[in-house]
Amino acid sequence: MTKITKDHVEWVFVGRLRMMLEEPPSDRYEVSETYALFTTILCWVMQHVRIGENEGERDADKQARNLRTKLDKVCARAEPWKFALDPTVRIERIGKHSIAVPASEGVETHSVWRILRNLRDATAHGDMRTVEPLNTEHLLVGFTFLLAEYKNGLKKPPTWEGKITLLQSDMQRIGAELARRYCNTIRDAHRHNSTFGAEAGTIKERAA
Repeated sequence: MTKITKDHVEWVFVGRLRMMLEEPPSDRYEVSETYALFTTILCWVMQHVRIGENEGERDADKQARNLRTKLDKVCARAEPWKFALDPTVRIERIGKHSIAVPASEGVETHSVWRILRNLRDATAHGDMRTVEPLNTEHLLVGFTFLLAEYKNGLKKPPTWEGKITLLQSDMQRIGAELARRYCNTIRDAHRHNSTFGAEAGTIKERAA
């Protein structure tokens, strides 16, 4: 019988989150659901790609660090990420509504890696209010993320501050792309195992 490893579980877990994110969300709480899936993918992937070098580490850890290096070489405004980096208000159409999306601040030259790291810190650090809902006519359409960087882990004062707003479609696109690249990375670490995907697919999530 095949041994199910940590790599199998990580691969299938993030892959299932991606599939859930790409599926039509529930009609009742669609933006909240998208945010929950997006931030889970973001936090899970970012904690792995930031892993330090340790003797005897898994190939998947090395590949995860390589993904971080690759993401740091790509501008965040590039396809397929398409982060809205310009400091100008943008008008988006959502159903019958025209939405004025707040301008981004301080992120014009950000790489994909840097802005993902900033977003992870904004969503995962519970010591301050760094995520605000974006509403229009009693309709929740997205979230504004207040971003900051600190020297040597200190909380005050920040060495840099910025801001960006993501609509539901932004979170779906960015979260799915990050999950896809992460899963490809884990799969590549097991490229000599032709049955890796099938083995991971045997993982169930409830008792029979």
